[in-house]
Amino acid sequence: MDIILIIIALVLMFIGFLGVFIPIVPGSGLIFFTALIYGIITGFETTSIISLVILGILGILTIILENLASLITTKKVGASKYGIIGAVIGGIVGFLSFSLIGLVIGQFIGAVLGELFIKTKFKDSVKIGVATFVGYLLGIVLNSTIAIIMIIVFIFDVII
Repeated sequence: MDIILIIIALVLMFIGFLGVFIPIVPGSGLIFFTALIYGIITGFETTSIISLVILGILGILTIILENLASLITTKKVGASKYGIIGAVIGGIVGFLSFSLIGLVIGQFIGAVLGELFIKTKFKDSVKIGVATFVGYLLGIVLNSTIAIIMIIVFIFDVII
């Protein structure tokens, strides 16, 4: 029974890891709740409360970093609130239209259009669009790294 639960938990955690790249799939939250539910089902025989607290903190950290990465990079190059709003709207529309590729392209186009809306020079608008893209990539790198750490913490807690 335990090995089947571990396999199911790891599959769910892998899906959570994919959520770092696919916005509609919950990422670190799924990893955390999988570990929590595993702990509850097994009566916390192999899952420690300390590990769950660590996973919870890491999960919250991914949410914070995900939102800060794009914001910091776009603000650093002088994005206005219109550029940021454009990036968010463009990302949503792009994702709903063309999935993951649309998300990235939509954020870029949305940021550029948002800046052009307030009459920012085209060159500066493109620079802000590129910064939005870089922020998105930075967020993915940080979140995927933390998601892997979360899965490793679970494996060490349960298996090793």
